[in-house]
Amino acid sequence: MGRSYLILLLQLLASWHAWSWYARRVRDGSDEPWGLLALVAMVMLLPRGARHPLRNVELGVLAGVNVALVLAYPWLTPLIRATVCVLCLTAIVSRMTSGRAFHLGTWLLALLSMPVLATVQFYLGYPLRLTAAALAAPMLRSLGLPAVREGVQLVIGSEVILVDVPCSGARMLWVGLFLAVTLACMLRLGAVRTLLACALGLGAILFGNALRVSALTLLERRQVPGPPWLHDGVGVSSFIPVCLLIAAICLWLHGRQRVSEAHG
Repeated sequence: MGRSYLILLLQLLASWHAWSWYARRVRDGSDEPWGLLALVAMVMLLPRGARHPLRNVELGVLAGVNVALVLAYPWLTPLIRATVCVLCLTAIVSRMTSGRAFHLGTWLLALLSMPVLATVQFYLGYPLRLTAAALAAPMLRSLGLPAVREGVQLVIGSEVILVDVPCSGARMLWVGLFLAVTLACMLRLGAVRTLLACALGLGAILFGNALRVSALTLLERRQVPGPPWLHDGVGVSSFIPVCLLIAAICLWLHGRQRVSEAHG
């Protein structure tokens, strides 16, 4: 095990540029430091007690990845370089604690620990807003409003309501996936069921965000009277049923897994 700890230390030192970038990104205000929560969860959920040394083939793969990273360094963005370094470190720690270099839940938590909210908002913000508007329009029509989607806008008669950046649901997406992955790790779901929990959780998040947009649209049109703080209250409270649904999905998958193991 002494060699494994030495490799872990060397990987930490070799990745100094990644940790430096990570610290700057967390402090510069472009991302909320929520990724640190995923990092803490990953560490807390790692198995305790058992210790497994790194195998020679794993050391070879690790060395190859680091060499490739050095050679491709000028052409890679800081985010990609840091992600590779974090996953290398995750593989070492996962192998030492669980005996498996790759554990899907642990790797997903490692990815969620990256400060990428600003990047997600930049690349996925518009598609998320478009999806929210597309789902909210039929919801509003079911309430008797002649809502039509035009781009990321909802047109209701002569009124035009914009689904703006805060309503994209990027933060809701991160928190929802974090909850799904954390519960999957706690319940020891297999890789397939962990992916299924994330996929179903994603559907719940998109649907929940559309409900939020619909409710906020009603508030904008003063269809629902209330104090000024009700706008923010609706935005926060609409995520509660999404979290409950994600938890129910994970518990259901856990029950299915136990039944499968009992019959296996």
